[in-house]
Amino acid sequence: MASQIQKVLKQALLTFTNSTPVHFIANLDSLASILDKTTAEDVNFDITAATKSEEEAPVTYIDVYEDSSLTMGIFVLQKDKKLPLHNHPEMYGLIKVLAGKIRVISYSINTPTTVEVDTRSYKDNQTGSGSNIMLSPDKGKRKRFVTAELVSNDIVGVDSKPCILDPNKRNIHEIYSVDGPAAFIDILAPPYNTLIPGVGPRYCSYYSIVTSILPNIFRLQETRNPPWYWTDTAPYLGPDPTANINIESESM
Repeated sequence: MASQIQKVLKQALLTFTNSTPVHFIANLDSLASILDKTTAEDVNFDITAATKSEEEAPVTYIDVYEDSSLTMGIFVLQKDKKLPLHNHPEMYGLIKVLAGKIRVISYSINTPTTVEVDTRSYKDNQTGSGSNIMLSPDKGKRKRFVTAELVSNDIVGVDSKPCILDPNKRNIHEIYSVDGPAAFIDILAPPYNTLIPGVGPRYCSYYSIVTSILPNIFRLQETRNPPWYWTDTAPYLGPDPTANINIESESM
């Protein structure tokens, strides 16, 4: 019998490497449903054993699976620590909490309101009547400034449904641990550092909020990796997710 993590990987491979456009949403929904059933026990994860001192890394990453189509891993956030505000260029992502609670603050891009704001800003700059911040209307390209719409600020726990992001919706987020350490399994597709066709490498960019433009509409500025944020790694101790799975067949 396949383990729970094998079921998750099999459906992830089907979703992100073997889906026709017409079946993609249904496959993504199936992946979220299977992931929702995943617990810390399924991956042999113990939050107590993963808790560290204040001097150690605020975030630990446990690599579960990675190929050119997707990555699956576990993030461990120590008490009162967070993943800084960051993006997922042209990517899909799913999060399922395994231990503790997290706060996920998410922003969407290319919404009707942000597109209107960017278009107006671009036209104003063309005529010399706007601010000195130039926002290209081209989608997909890496931008120093991004207009984003705050769409959710949620506390998520082990009984919560998976969080899902796509190339536009909830694509930029920051994640805090709440009331102690927390851990979540994270699936991303395609992985960072793969190529965006016609654009270039798929980098992870970090952001800070520059200003509020309208209610829930913010201008974000790309920034360096914050000095307080760094990660270490730990070994994965759960069942082999690839056992009894023909990876080549699933990813055809």
